[in-house]
Amino acid sequence: MGWLIGPTLASFVAAFIVVKIFDHVFSGVTGNLASVARAGLFVGTWTAVTARAGMRGFDQKVRRLRAGTANAIKAFSTEKL
Repeated sequence: MGWLIGPTLASFVAAFIVVKIFDHVFSGVTGNLASVARAGLFVGTWTAVTARAGMRGFDQKVRRLRAGTANAIKAFSTEKL
């Protein structure tokens, strides 16, 4: 469960900052469209940060798999049959 806390907190902070910037830039805008845009920015930012954090872990596992495969191929190619 600890692997989920870091990306969740980072996603929340990033989404909160994006919404605060939106509120600052469009401070005079009110209404349904502004509310929908604010919610969309929050969800979109949260999703993007969480997906990137998940891809980072996936990329690391793929690199280890490729290194292991390269080592196995190297070991088989140097072995005399």
